[in-house]
Amino acid sequence: MHVLVVGATGYIGSRLVPRLLDAGHTVRVLARTPQKVAAHPWAGDVEVVTGDAQDHAEVAGACTGADAVVHLVHAMDAPGYADRDRAAAHAVADGAAAAGAARVVYLGGLQPDADTRRVSGHLRSRREVGDILLAGPAPAVVLRAGIVVGTGSASFEMIRHLTDVAMGGPLVLPLPDRAWNRIQPIAVDDVLHALVGCLDLPAEVNRAFDVGGPDVHTYRSLMGEYAAEAGLARPASLPVPVSAPRLTARAVAALTPVQRGLAEPLVESMRHELVADPADIATLDALIGPPAGGHTPYRTAVRRALDGTGAAGPGRSDAPGSGPVAWETTDACDVDAPAGAVWSVIEDLGGEHGWYTVPGTATLSGILDALGGGAAQPRHRGPAGAPGLVPGEWLDHWVVEAVEPGARLLLRAATRLPGVAHLELRVRRTSALTSHYSQTLRFAPHGLAGRLAWLAAYPTQRFVLAVMARTLSGYAAREWLSRSEPR
Repeated sequence: MHVLVVGATGYIGSRLVPRLLDAGHTVRVLARTPQKVAAHPWAGDVEVVTGDAQDHAEVAGACTGADAVVHLVHAMDAPGYADRDRAAAHAVADGAAAAGAARVVYLGGLQPDADTRRVSGHLRSRREVGDILLAGPAPAVVLRAGIVVGTGSASFEMIRHLTDVAMGGPLVLPLPDRAWNRIQPIAVDDVLHALVGCLDLPAEVNRAFDVGGPDVHTYRSLMGEYAAEAGLARPASLPVPVSAPRLTARAVAALTPVQRGLAEPLVESMRHELVADPADIATLDALIGPPAGGHTPYRTAVRRALDGTGAAGPGRSDAPGSGPVAWETTDACDVDAPAGAVWSVIEDLGGEHGWYTVPGTATLSGILDALGGGAAQPRHRGPAGAPGLVPGEWLDHWVVEAVEPGARLLLRAATRLPGVAHLELRVRRTSALTSHYSQTLRFAPHGLAGRLAWLAAYPTQRFVLAVMARTLSGYAAREWLSRSEPR
């Protein structure tokens, strides 16, 4: 089957394309920015058509010759997304009809019961797009999903980061009363199974199906089950009788990498209970078959995301901040000395040689003291003259994790911290007599305490590491020059 994917570089689309290729389909993708397609490993296996999903002529051209169209465009990270989605839906419906496509498949969102109070703008837009496609001449299937569980999913990332913050915060976590509303999550692998399976549905099937995993949770229990799977503490929850979605979205944006423009519609949708119709799930299973091994439980889907397994793991199109929080800063210098001369200085770090910071002011260990909230006792490396650096060896407050002789040294902080700190030192040859030195500090915080510690230590570590990079590079250059000068 020749399948056109609209929105192939998005979260779901980038994971769907390889599934379609594995199933033997020929895939064409419509992309406004073809360079985004080129970043994916499957780019060479698909036909790329440049065009805007809202442009009727460009969409119609992309639909030509397609047997099916999968529509995955839904960008709610900026005002006016409902108008853009409406225009794209009409363009796809008209383009698929003109091309004689046998099937249109769309991934929408679960909808609240009819007697529920006013539907959020995010869910209303998703329903409108589905209705437009179902009303078109080409047979359509609308899959309505709740929270999709996998790295890169905005809803899942919000749960991940809020849970991580809460783990290191107060023993009692205030949550808006809507956090007790029910929601039925679904694993990203199960979503992909349904999208691929629906391509082969008979022409008389023109309807929407609710899809979901086997578990129904509250938003609060989603966080609790995530914490249990991630090995985190579960704080007690205190319901706050004021929802204030805009204020909540600001708090989410401040505490997590999820941008406010994306957090606000997600938080607004929490006002509804979003549970799939079990009859829809059973009917779809009868038509396309259930996923291999059955529908994925929430805890299993979380574990796959944490382990980075398959589609649940990180992808090239995931939004910035997806995955565990990890901050880093880098300092670099060009050095008037060969790479070997710089590496010789790196090998002698720690102990009596120190860390090439400013004596009497700040030291590299001071960063760890600031992060950890107190001074730690260093452990020095083995006897002088020991050959090279060895993984597992101590360098003051650091332990050697990896060594690439002459090129790279990776250290892990061995002191007690609210997170995990790594320091990576690299040197590369730029010419016979020059090189480039860089050092990167990475910190993966644990909870709110880790985030606050990073912010508190940031001015110190920026000063210390900048001084270290310049001083180490300068010392290497002077030492090499002194040894090279004729006696």
